[in-house]
Amino acid sequence: MPPTNDPIILRLIFRPLTGGALLRWEADVLGVRESRLPNPLPPADLGLVLRALDALQDPAYPTAWTVQQQESFSFSADERERLNKLGLWAGGRVAPDASERVGRRLFRALTLDQAGATALATIRDHVAALGRTLGLELCFPPTAVELAALPWELLWDAGPTPLLLSRGASATCVRRLDLPEALPPPRAPHGALRILAISPASGISEELRHVERVAREVAWEPLLKGGMAEMTEVAPATLEALVAAINPDMPPDIIHYYGHGRYRDGVGALLLDAPCQGEASPTMRSEPQGWVGGDASPLRTTGGVWTPVSALAPLLSPAGMVILHACQGAMMGEHGDLHSAIAPALCAAGVPVVLGMQFTVRIAAASRMAAVIYQALAEGRSVGAALAFARRALYVEEPERVSWYVPALYVRSRTSGPIFLRPAAPPTPIPPTKRAAAAQQAIIARNGGNINGLRMQGSPSSRQVVFAEGGTIQGVEMVGG
Repeated sequence: MPPTNDPIILRLIFRPLTGGALLRWEADVLGVRESRLPNPLPPADLGLVLRALDALQDPAYPTAWTVQQQESFSFSADERERLNKLGLWAGGRVAPDASERVGRRLFRALTLDQAGATALATIRDHVAALGRTLGLELCFPPTAVELAALPWELLWDAGPTPLLLSRGASATCVRRLDLPEALPPPRAPHGALRILAISPASGISEELRHVERVAREVAWEPLLKGGMAEMTEVAPATLEALVAAINPDMPPDIIHYYGHGRYRDGVGALLLDAPCQGEASPTMRSEPQGWVGGDASPLRTTGGVWTPVSALAPLLSPAGMVILHACQGAMMGEHGDLHSAIAPALCAAGVPVVLGMQFTVRIAAASRMAAVIYQALAEGRSVGAALAFARRALYVEEPERVSWYVPALYVRSRTSGPIFLRPAAPPTPIPPTKRAAAAQQAIIARNGGNINGLRMQGSPSSRQVVFAEGGTIQGVEMVGG
């Protein structure tokens, strides 16, 4: 197991008040402090700002190629004026750095009260002096929907980088639901880590399924081969198949969903496969070294069934952790509640840990995020640390820097601190020659992208894929495989 560096926890408890909230700060070095938090955004503009940030997630913005893009990219004259007053509209479009501007706005509101500013500065200096990382825990009661809907992961001070990635460390950030219901006892680790993969075929190209399969194989291979984890895939991913696959008496430790999601009219939903009449009953296939995934953009939905969170919650609630690599899996609006958004609703229903996306998520970002998170979990890292590594990778690697803050981690437990799915033995190093032989490579260009001057090399046993949708492939040399 890798050496651990448990974060120093700062718990922020939100209590809504007229015009904002009463904020309670708790940390060992602070004791308990209280401050007032004004509304970071005018309540009437909350939904508009979230929609503006969501538009930036589409690589094509502001150019619309589809009817759906035309709808999501369009802002009325009144909406443009409101965004302009908030400093989020520039050059006839949502400002490219709108996420940073929102993050700075959130930070100013959080530290406007001197008591809050002092508390945060004290804990950050304490963390830096000890060479540790900061662990933010944001606690929301059921009445704090408008506060929970804000992307607090974006907190950004006067420095060049956001708070979660500042001062040379990757801070963790979790959202805790402060609900009045009693909690079940913690799950005791038992046997191999059970992973259930759900990847509906509806709207998912085979090329993208292959890309995700490769990433997950690399992450989990040491544990799967060592018998410390086992993976099952549901195919097809119909609602009936999931009912048969999830045994409440022996539930999965991890449910992995990779497909389409949406938050519309105050209701979150996931796209599952439609049952096929006249076909045999759905089957479950164990794949010790395989996995499946899908396209995270909600563009093609032929043959699928949108399943609301009200139906998903009782089905998925026995799991130890649910990971939703799907658009808007953690989004909520000003008129919704904690039980209408998928991630918080699943957490409220009993899932101890739920990872979802606050906005639409790019395909490449979702795949990269999954690879980093699963690699870290397989190494025995905590869930928060795994997500922190993924945020750092996305922030550094993505030119537009719009995906790193999209994931939101919801937890329910009686105690603070890191959450581990299962202590893991250090993976056996793979010799370079075997690693090269086992490598599988895939390059994807979408939305008119071009692939030029690419050379992919591997052994005869490797598998390599180059795929362009609406783009061009020129000067590609593939050696081996």
